[in-house]
Amino acid sequence: MSQKDTSKIQLDAELHQMLQVIGDSAKDELTEIIFSLLKQASTTEHLLAMQYLFTCFTMKKYPEEFEDYIPGSTDPKQQQINQIRLAQVEKIRRWEANMLMVSREEMTHLCYDQNLLAILGKDPYLFRPNFPVPAESFPLAKPVNLMPFSKAAIEIYRFWEKPDHLPVPDPVWAEGLPEHIKPLYSIPHEDPILHDPQIATQEALDFLKGFLNKTVPQDHLDQIHDPLTNGSYFKSIEKLYTFIQIYMTLGIKYKILEGQNMERIVDEHYGFNISLNPLVLGQYEKYINEAIVQIIEEGEGVWGTPPALGSHFWVFQSILDDLENVGKDTGLPFEPALPVVWNPAYIVSNEFHLVSCNPDYAQAGPTIITNTVAKDAMALFNKAYSVMVRMLSGFFGYYEIDQTTGIRPPQVNAYFQTVFYPFMTNVIRPLGEMICRLPADETFVPNGGKVPDRCAGPDFMLQIPQQDFEKIKSETAPFTKPEEYLKIFTEMEESAAKLATACKARGYHMAFYKQEDARDFDVSFTYLSENMHRIGQNFLAYWNGEMVAPVSSKGFQNYSSTFN
Repeated sequence: MSQKDTSKIQLDAELHQMLQVIGDSAKDELTEIIFSLLKQASTTEHLLAMQYLFTCFTMKKYPEEFEDYIPGSTDPKQQQINQIRLAQVEKIRRWEANMLMVSREEMTHLCYDQNLLAILGKDPYLFRPNFPVPAESFPLAKPVNLMPFSKAAIEIYRFWEKPDHLPVPDPVWAEGLPEHIKPLYSIPHEDPILHDPQIATQEALDFLKGFLNKTVPQDHLDQIHDPLTNGSYFKSIEKLYTFIQIYMTLGIKYKILEGQNMERIVDEHYGFNISLNPLVLGQYEKYINEAIVQIIEEGEGVWGTPPALGSHFWVFQSILDDLENVGKDTGLPFEPALPVVWNPAYIVSNEFHLVSCNPDYAQAGPTIITNTVAKDAMALFNKAYSVMVRMLSGFFGYYEIDQTTGIRPPQVNAYFQTVFYPFMTNVIRPLGEMICRLPADETFVPNGGKVPDRCAGPDFMLQIPQQDFEKIKSETAPFTKPEEYLKIFTEMEESAAKLATACKARGYHMAFYKQEDARDFDVSFTYLSENMHRIGQNFLAYWNGEMVAPVSSKGFQNYSSTFN
């Protein structure tokens, strides 16, 4: 959209008249269309956040993960190699930091989508299909894969985040894209470039008019309501959010939507870049506009030419620029990623993977992990990820906060104090990084800290039938009793302890384990087990109101209490 405020949109007289006299049945149908659009937006943000995280987990973090790094060598040539590898590791860490920032902001955008669902009067929506996602099941009409860091992966990510007016090459032509993945690109390429940014706005208005006139083709309505099985309608993030922005603001303006749950709007800072405050903005329409503008500007940098520095598009473009130069003058091969397989999985079934339902994708499905330790670690990761989704559903679904003290109700506080900092940073990230250093194959024979020829990785699998809407709703909903969470925390504690023992028994080591301050697999899994025990104790204390912690961020006063 060329303008940032939908109040400037000029409706023709016919559409204006239709909106003024819209009946109750059409109101309900339009609300469901908006609901479907927001579910697609949530799905998109969720998939991209997890995809970016996976790639970050696969990046080398230590010079010992380069085969030619030999610490302590007195040979001048080897010392030069060591210095080159140390400098390259720092470069990789900067790329990782920028990509982690992008992933966190995608989670922020997912939060905004939950806020917009609240305004619509709907529950949170935190489901998304399992990887790999075929092109016809993703709102951008391209497949979504769990990919180790590479030039091809970054080119694909740049394509996700591109403004519609920039001619960025289609990722199907990305250099280094594995041949077995290419069948997933089943939808012929259609150039999504909108040279005139008004085109998306006009398409949204034309679709709305066609809907009210009942002239929209049924297959287009099917794509809106069920893109998992009927294919995408949009093919760009900017266009999808343009439809949402226009329909929600017009819905509020013409009283098609009542506007609900302002107290459920998450407006606090919790490590993400959330800056919107509905109490300050004060109006549903203005909040909707501000939220979507922030999503698009942070992601695509749409209203800048070139796109804004710091936008997701800029981050990926800058990494690609670096990749053109790094390592050129060293004479050494440069591989910034561990040899993690594409789309790892330890369970594959038609029930859980959309690609398994289509014989055309037989060669493009997940890569089966056979190593027992890696499979157990992946199962632990998925248990953590699934319970995290439930806790997020509880946080977004029951959110409220005292705007003076920054104190939330006990159960909401339990979700907040568990899911964001402890779970995301002390469970999900370190566990994901460890799995990417475990062997993919059961036949692997450890050789000190040598990196395996093929590494496993987390698959972020939700063990939910992909087209069972009742299961999707029930399996992503929050538990009603703390004991249900504590049972899972205890199971995770025990699983992590068993993994520590298994890694030690098999002689599995991380490449840097000989460093004085290094934490090897057994130590890291032991810490994870201890963390889960403490997380469970804290969760119950917050749930019962025995511990209280306010928001220590802009806009909230922190008065004395039993804060911890």
